[in-house]
This record gives sequence, C-alpha cells and structure tokens, in this order.
Amino acid sequence: MRGEETLDEDDECLRTRRLFLRPARASDEAAIAHLANDRHIAEMTARIPHPYGLEDARRFLADHGEEHVFAIERRGAPGLIGLAGLTPNQIPGTFELGYWLGRPFWGEGFATEAAQGLIDHAFTGLGAECVEVRCRVVNGGSRRVIQKCGFQYFGTSMDISLAAGRVASETYRMDRRCWQSLKSWGGR
Repeated sequence: MRGEETLDEDDECLRTRRLFLRPARASDEAAIAHLANDRHIAEMTARIPHPYGLEDARRFLADHGEEHVFAIERRGAPGLIGLAGLTPNQIPGTFELGYWLGRPFWGEGFATEAAQGLIDHAFTGLGAECVEVRCRVVNGGSRRVIQKCGFQYFGTSMDISLAAGRVASETYRMDRRCWQSLKSWGGR
C-alpha cells in the first residue's frame, strides 16, 4: 500500500516505497545547512531562520528536545533530501508532524510519502491518539500534502516564523479512528 511504513526496530529507521527515513545525526549537518539555507523554505516553516548555516544545523541536531527527527533519503540514492519529525504535544497522546524538503526534491511526491510514513509511525510506534500539522495559509504545496494524507481542517491562527515573523497558519488534525479508516479503505 502506498505510504506503508515499516520500522527497523534495531535502528528506528522507517522505510516507505521510495524513501528511507532514519534518525538525523551529526554527519547530516552540512547537507541540512545547505538545503535549509533557502529563504522560501525558511519562510514556510516556524523554526528555520534565514540565513541558515552549519552552526544552526549543529545546534538543532544537538538539542531538538523530545522531537523524533528523521533524515529523509531516497532509497537506493543516499543523501539527505530533507527532514521530518514528530513532536509530542502538550496534550498527552498528541504529536505534531513537521517536514521540509530541499527545493531540488519538490514536486515528486516525496513530502507526501514521508508524511504518510511518519503518520503511520506515530499511530503504530508511538501510540498516538492524534496527529496535528500546521502550514502557512500561503503554502499551497504543503496544504496539498496535508490533504492527500487525510487530515481534517481544524482552524486558522497566527504563529511566529523565525524567518517571516508573524504569519497566518492553518491547523489540521487526524485522530486514530480517522487513520484506521483511511488504512482500512486503502486510501493511503
């Protein structure tokens, strides 16, 4: 099934049809700094400043709190193409999904596939009851990823982006029952 993730219990790696998601590590610093140092990517995220350098990548990798951070690679083509993560929310059993891809990797469905893999992992591996995701209202690409994954619109709010300042964003949610329905219908 498209988006189906498998977990390698030994190294906490996720595998989807075309992607390999593994825990991010210090050796990813240069690739993260290179790909994330893109104003458009930074302005569409909450936590990426612009410019973004090697020291920013080092700080992030050294301390990302309780977030489960995965480096995204294409299967059979080693090399980081982006990052994705799941962060525990203040509400027990709820995780927030985040993701970004380097510009050369846009438009190929990789963001949707990575997001689907992490959603599955949240519910099967982390025991999530709900997964939330946010995107800027002007980010049509991310909204399409979110909708393809089956999230339901929850509301609009103002957030802070390190690169863009105060921005309008949309919040989407998926609870366990919705996820189970999507999986049983084969919609993912």
